Amino acid sequence: MRVVDAVARWFGVAGFEYYFGYAGGAVWSFLDALIEQPQIRGIQAKHESQAVHQADIYYRLTGRLAPVIVTKGPGLLNAVGGMANAMHDSIPVLLIGGGTPTHFLGKAGMQEMWYHGHEDAVSVFRPVTKGSWMITRPDTAIDVLNHAVRVALSGRPGPVFVQIPSDIMGTEVVGEPEPPSARSVHQVVRADHAAVSRAAEIVRKAKRPMILAGGGLNLSPGSMDLLKDLAEAENVPVVTTLTAKGALSEEHPLSLGPVGRSGTESAARATREADVIVAVGARFSDNHTSNWRKGMIYNFPETKLIHVDLDPTEIGRNYPVELGLVSDANAFLRDLAAALGDGAPDRSDWVSTVQAFHAEWNEEIKEVTGSTSSPIHPGKLSYEVGEALLPGGHVFIDVGDVIQYAEPYMTIRTPGTWHLNPGMAEMGWASQGAPGAALANPDGTTVVLTGDGAFLMGPQVLATAIEYGLPIVWVILNNYELGIERKGAMAAHGRIHPWISFTDPEGNPYNPDFVALAESFGAGGTKVVKTEEFRPALDAAIASGRPWVLDVELDPDVPTYFTKGLTRAYPSNWAESYPAYNQLSLPS
Repeated sequence: MRVVDAVARWFGVAGFEYYFGYAGGAVWSFLDALIEQPQIRGIQAKHESQAVHQADIYYRLTGRLAPVIVTKGPGLLNAVGGMANAMHDSIPVLLIGGGTPTHFLGKAGMQEMWYHGHEDAVSVFRPVTKGSWMITRPDTAIDVLNHAVRVALSGRPGPVFVQIPSDIMGTEVVGEPEPPSARSVHQVVRADHAAVSRAAEIVRKAKRPMILAGGGLNLSPGSMDLLKDLAEAENVPVVTTLTAKGALSEEHPLSLGPVGRSGTESAARATREADVIVAVGARFSDNHTSNWRKGMIYNFPETKLIHVDLDPTEIGRNYPVELGLVSDANAFLRDLAAALGDGAPDRSDWVSTVQAFHAEWNEEIKEVTGSTSSPIHPGKLSYEVGEALLPGGHVFIDVGDVIQYAEPYMTIRTPGTWHLNPGMAEMGWASQGAPGAALANPDGTTVVLTGDGAFLMGPQVLATAIEYGLPIVWVILNNYELGIERKGAMAAHGRIHPWISFTDPEGNPYNPDFVALAESFGAGGTKVVKTEEFRPALDAAIASGRPWVLDVELDPDVPTYFTKGLTRAYPSNWAESYPAYNQLSLPS
């Protein structure tokens, strides 16, 4: 058998259900071999970056790898952004790329990245992956792939890249491929008993403790149930990062929602007043902390921080810690609960205080969630999507101004059903990657909230949905501009560049007819102009069981939502110190 036949068999023994990618000359023999594995379904995206996003989202819902196969040169280069996006969000993706025959390395043939020597794709992917390799011997192909899978899935997960030159693909080998499980690492990283006991002591003495649930809980199966159990047992309020929104149902009396630049006002008030915060799987990113400015979201070190993360490099990166523990989220929550035991202190006054904060917030936002004015307020739209989401459904939020409305105004009732990519924040991730969700969750609803700019990054994803019969609903917030760019540019400079608004040569607002575009692909489409039309149109789109686009007209003058008192507030003058926590200051 050829190396590609061995790799195709390896796909089978690895238990892969799907692979994503795009055809190309350097992987012809690989695709030929996969014909012999009909039980594994190949999904061809309409662009290599979309294939990576689809595998990324498939993993987020299933916890299972689905390899991505692309050709050399431009095929690989098209995948770089998607791999960086997965790296930032700690999502394992196995990218397998075709390569120049070893006979021709360095000859500057078509699609070879020869500019600094021989084929150099490995160097391109090294900064944006956990590992990057070229297979240089036919008999080591399976060994390299098994090593790549081990790296991708162990410790803090992340994407990996393996390149197979085309002449190695076609070389004859003998033997049976070893499954990845034979080389896998089964690990539960947990803090030592003394450290957990110290954490329990700090929590037990706290008068105003909070739990901050981070995106790491998404990657630690069972941790969201343990979060609920711990919060209830200790009567401790819970806030989340943006990525962990809904980790505790947002209807739970101890849930205050997400905290950050566009989080709930009640969550920010509570974190500022807490005396201890137990942060589990949270990175304390710029958006989450309002650019690390002291007193805006957090008051460390006056507030004691117990920082728990699987990756030790995250602990203490941006804030000083009272106690830093390296642990999987599930293991820590389980161990802390055991260390605390029964008989939690009376925290009723603290809980009543923060619940009053949250009641004020819920009353305040009724002006938006109950709005009837047209065009629809994007906060009202986000709220209605949350209300329409059926049990088992998942919602995906694209990068753009839509995040600043979905984060505060949408209610997530089922943990693990909210998804977005705010790390590398590649536009189009949600709308282009949604087929991965529909394949992972065929009996549930897949709804995407996306701006017109993000959707236009890759509208050909509609063809993928039609070809594979995937019932995805895209809700396009159509304001004929890059809304977050306009608002940011106006705040910073008082004017905008023409790129930010979508216009025709006469200066009139321009976008394609998204309904006609959807119908041209074979999908359904509905134009929504009035607020009262939105919810019925969304319900009908979900019920259709077909790919569907809702083109929703927005008022571009609705301001971006920021938590009260917060702004983007980026540093703009090198010669002036920025008031970020823990930095030295330049002389005034």
